[in-house]
Amino acid sequence: MENLILNATPRGETGKGVARKARSAGRTPGVVYRAGGSATPVSFDVAALATIFRKTADPNTLISVQVEGTDARPCLVREVQRDPVSRKVLHVDFYEVDADYVVTVEVTLTSVGRAAGTRAGGTMRQLIRSVTVQCAAGSIPKTIEMDVSPLENGTFLKVSEILQPPGVKIMYTRDFNVVAVEGKRVSKEEAAAAAAAASAPAGKKAPAKAQAKKA
Repeated sequence: MENLILNATPRGETGKGVARKARSAGRTPGVVYRAGGSATPVSFDVAALATIFRKTADPNTLISVQVEGTDARPCLVREVQRDPVSRKVLHVDFYEVDADYVVTVEVTLTSVGRAAGTRAGGTMRQLIRSVTVQCAAGSIPKTIEMDVSPLENGTFLKVSEILQPPGVKIMYTRDFNVVAVEGKRVSKEEAAAAAAAASAPAGKKAPAKAQAKKA
């Protein structure tokens, strides 16, 4: 994985007026937090910050933040404040973590495969888009994949049935449905007939029924 480095300049003053001046000078104000340590008000180059966000496209990506005069330290995004209209970044907070430090974050869920029930006219719905997980900061998955191919009509995939990546623990107190497949239930005979029809060569007609003999 590419080592993403973001340079930061300490801010001697804080406040709304100082933040506005920073933005007018092409800087985005922010804060770097440290566990058990003091927070450091900083500012980032607007273009450099935009490049980092474009490359990661994921708030769970470790970024090496190098505050002027100090060594670069791995950080995660804590909070991003944006203008409600322009969506321009107004303020960003990072918190410093070690790569092996256990963190709790939200990770998106991605379905893999085609649910069996959809082949019989059913519809698959993903009810939950992300889950809370615990893992080392350096091992946060970009997404967690869910195999939905065994799901028939009228069945669900529960969070307890999701295969967890190594070192990642999905956090929940009660089991809940994540994916549902809804639609008409079909008998085994109907399913077999549909499968046979789908596999029949194009243009081949079913044999005609034998005509009754004339008296």
